[in-house]
Amino acid sequence: MISLYFHIPFCKRKCNYCDFYSISDEEGDKVREYIESLKKEIILRKTDEKVESIFWGGGTPSLLKENDFSEIADFIRANFDLLPDCEWTIEANPESFSEEKAQLWLNKGVNRLSLGVQSLNDDELKICGRLHDAQQATAVLKSKIIEKFSSVNVDLIYGLPLQTAASFESTLRTVCETPCLAHLSLYELSVGENTHFSWEREKYNFPSEEELAKMMDISRQILTANGFERYEVSNFAKEGKRCRHNENYWKDGQYMGFGAAAHSFDGRRRCANHSELSLYTDSLDYGELPVSFCEKMDSKRRRLEFLMLNLRTVDGFSVSAFRRKFKSDVLLQNEKYVQKLVKDGLMVVEDDVCKLTDKGLDMADGVAARL
Repeated sequence: MISLYFHIPFCKRKCNYCDFYSISDEEGDKVREYIESLKKEIILRKTDEKVESIFWGGGTPSLLKENDFSEIADFIRANFDLLPDCEWTIEANPESFSEEKAQLWLNKGVNRLSLGVQSLNDDELKICGRLHDAQQATAVLKSKIIEKFSSVNVDLIYGLPLQTAASFESTLRTVCETPCLAHLSLYELSVGENTHFSWEREKYNFPSEEELAKMMDISRQILTANGFERYEVSNFAKEGKRCRHNENYWKDGQYMGFGAAAHSFDGRRRCANHSELSLYTDSLDYGELPVSFCEKMDSKRRRLEFLMLNLRTVDGFSVSAFRRKFKSDVLLQNEKYVQKLVKDGLMVVEDDVCKLTDKGLDMADGVAARL
């Protein structure tokens, strides 16, 4: 089985924290060309493997007009074998969401909605460069149409300029009042190199480490009280509502990425498409795959990625499966370090499973790099 990712790179405006590939297209001519290019890429890369999940990310997929979405959605169904219970997610922003679009998504097979709310404080939203306000986001969260999706996720960011533990708590409590909310992705603000926040960093008042720690404590208390389990470093879900698409990434599964700047993994190689829209579309016009680089990973790199991905989750990994896969015993090779992690309450090793505790998840990448 395989997962499919479709990158829709169009945004009305780039947010001040964003370092993902995105462009604006006020006229709409680039969108039409992009839809045609996606169809060409699908033809070149289609597979007979069954598809267990689809994810439309961006950019802002909800910017697509109904006819554009329908065209590519129908083309996906015509060229791939989707499992009957295929999880199909679309990312949407409040300002480009509508009940008409949502009903079309549902009709075409989308069953999971991911809303980019980020905050419900207007000052925080404004300083981030978001195009919606708290009232718009709240209206979407209260709309009846989103109750028709089998799962609804909300993205929130903590560590924003001007944000306090109190304002973050207010946002989180309000979001948790959404009856159909089943999943929450909670990201600490990372000031990427190629972002407005990085270029103008001295202008912004970011929360202190102490305030960030308060926000994390608050999130654990509120989310636990509302029936959410932390199952990955930044992701929380109610029972049975984990994101299957993202779990495939963390479990080292195979996936195909379509569109500009999309990445793919076939179990041995990682590949990336051209991030420049013109290079992506030109390659496909010539009947060529739009790949900018492709690397076959050696055993050492595969080992590190396996640990970094699996240790991000509460499930951890099977020690015996690791031994079979890499012909080595990660626990014996790092016995003293593992013993220290267990003693410090950061790791648990039992019944062939090695995993980090809730406290250990906060430093997952650092732990994996040491093993």
